[in-house]
Amino acid sequence: MNMNKTIANVRKVGGDYFRLMYLRKSNLYLKDYINKFNFDDYWCFKATNHQKLIDEEDFLKFEYSCYVFFKKELYDVNKIIEWTDWIKVNSVQNGNGGGYLVIPTPPFNPKKVIIKQ
Repeated sequence: MNMNKTIANVRKVGGDYFRLMYLRKSNLYLKDYINKFNFDDYWCFKATNHQKLIDEEDFLKFEYSCYVFFKKELYDVNKIIEWTDWIKVNSVQNGNGGGYLVIPTPPFNPKKVIIKQ
């Protein structure tokens, strides 16, 4: 478990979705959050330009700046992956340099989104 980085949360840890992120100003560490939720109840994604589903071992290393958790009983992992792929492709095509999903996905297929320039 990475004990060097100070970590802050966005939204209530253990809720339907939340983020844990590296924040230099925080005075809390991963050990302060790890007992507030059961990792097996969540889909965990590293929130980077190459957002992907990760396992508990990778999460505990806390190598990236942010991790997003979605409650398994509420969110379909296939829909989340569909949206993360769409965001990755479209943010690069539109010159945004990348992006990632940090909130639950909308209830429709991302291919229905029309981006006008």
